[in-house]
Amino acid sequence: MISTALKIPNARKVVQLLGGCTAETQLLILCDALTAGNVEPLVLAATEVGAHPITMQMMPSSHHGSALAPAIAAAMAASELIIGATVRNIAHTEARRNAQAKGARVIVLPESSDENFFLASGWQVDFEALRPQIDALAHALTEASTARVVSDLGTDITMSLAGRRGRSLNGFANTVDISAGYCLEASIAPVEGTANGRIVVNASIPGVALIESAPVEITFRDGLAVSIEGGREAKLFRELLESFDDPNVYNLGELGLGMNPMCTLDGTMLSDESVWGGFQLALGTSAYIGGTCKAAAHYDTVLTEATLELDGKAVFSGNRLLI
Repeated sequence: MISTALKIPNARKVVQLLGGCTAETQLLILCDALTAGNVEPLVLAATEVGAHPITMQMMPSSHHGSALAPAIAAAMAASELIIGATVRNIAHTEARRNAQAKGARVIVLPESSDENFFLASGWQVDFEALRPQIDALAHALTEASTARVVSDLGTDITMSLAGRRGRSLNGFANTVDISAGYCLEASIAPVEGTANGRIVVNASIPGVALIESAPVEITFRDGLAVSIEGGREAKLFRELLESFDDPNVYNLGELGLGMNPMCTLDGTMLSDESVWGGFQLALGTSAYIGGTCKAAAHYDTVLTEATLELDGKAVFSGNRLLI
């Protein structure tokens, strides 16, 4: 068993550096039965600065983005800083959006049940040094009207970004965008109904599997995934989406780019979505990140070795940020 003392340094980064917690901060720490073992270092890190955190334990959600109980939502709306150390991601929920609308700052830590969670290599990144690069790419996404992602493996997809705001997930908690700990990225919700083309997912489908048997090829027409082909991972993903019995889960809900050079593909959500140069093309809900689609779930797909073009100009290619 990993001792709490080993977890404390990176728990401090969550609470004190990224969360900006002080003695006056009204801090709410959410957990579930599977993540309760990682709450103690967060509480200790908060008490070091004189804060008096409230912890709430809930039942694990059935899937990423599932609605939270009214009591949890009410507690979130009454808090200043929320740390969601849960198995399932609470980012794509009405409760999270409403809490931020009331002025709360939110840090989500999905899949934080592993006792090694606070020992992950991603925590060793220089958050402050990377912040300007992530902010710059988010700004470029905001300014762009169209996006195209292409790769030598066969990815070629275009979408409209007109009127949408790029999100800077630079790790630092704020009232506009979430923090996801060391999962650093710039992302945006494409305009619904505009994505056309194909993506070849060669890295990961977080929450489902690493891609090992064969790339997953997903074809989009007018914003919706119309086919998901490949090997074992494609079958798992196809069956998962079918289980929701909701046509909106096929919506292209997010375009993002991972920007943490300390992360590697390891099958966990925070690492896989944060790998430097890992392109995220998510299916499902976009309503809580600037879009309009509400679906039963939100699942990312991650592909690497691709190029991002904004309004016809390459801004990321060959693992290099070009702005």
